[in-house]
Amino acid sequence: MEWAQQFVEQYGYWAVFIWTFIEGESVFIAAAALSAAHLMDPWKVIVVAACGAFAGHMAFFALGRWRGMQIILSVPFLARHYPKANLILDKYAHWSIFIFQYLYGTRIVAAILFGCSSIEFWRFFLLQIINCISWAFIIYAIGHALGMAGMAIVHHFGVVGLLVAAGLAALTGMLCYWRYGHHHLKRHFTHNEKEKED
Repeated sequence: MEWAQQFVEQYGYWAVFIWTFIEGESVFIAAAALSAAHLMDPWKVIVVAACGAFAGHMAFFALGRWRGMQIILSVPFLARHYPKANLILDKYAHWSIFIFQYLYGTRIVAAILFGCSSIEFWRFFLLQIINCISWAFIIYAIGHALGMAGMAIVHHFGVVGLLVAAGLAALTGMLCYWRYGHHHLKRHFTHNEKEKED
């Protein structure tokens, strides 16, 4: 247990920064859960996650200012998410800065698209500060709650109970997304494409 704690203390915060810089909450949520078990410092986790997300957004924004559409079209992952991100950007304008933060798979392409747009640098800069700080607190709260729930499950049902609960939660989340989120986005995107064609 001691070696695991030392490993988390040495590399945990770097992992949070790198993961949030690229895109994703999984490591951040895990770190928040570990902080619930007193293995990581809560404030450090929040600050590192917010800084990682902010640095990532600004770096990809700068790429967008430099050569945005060329980068998007040359990278299959970005090109695949471009139509959805562009649709949201067109519909919600600057409010989409906050929307993209919670849409997995669109943050990088969205930041590059903002770099291609006419939004002023300082406006994007300030909105991202608000966006990343609020996101860090929200996601930390979720991860912390999951960590507390996990410890309660381990206490009553052991590690096997925790693994079963995690598997059921993951399965439920996937089914909910497929049943509601995926089809809703698909219908919304198809509807807007038809409107553009008309």
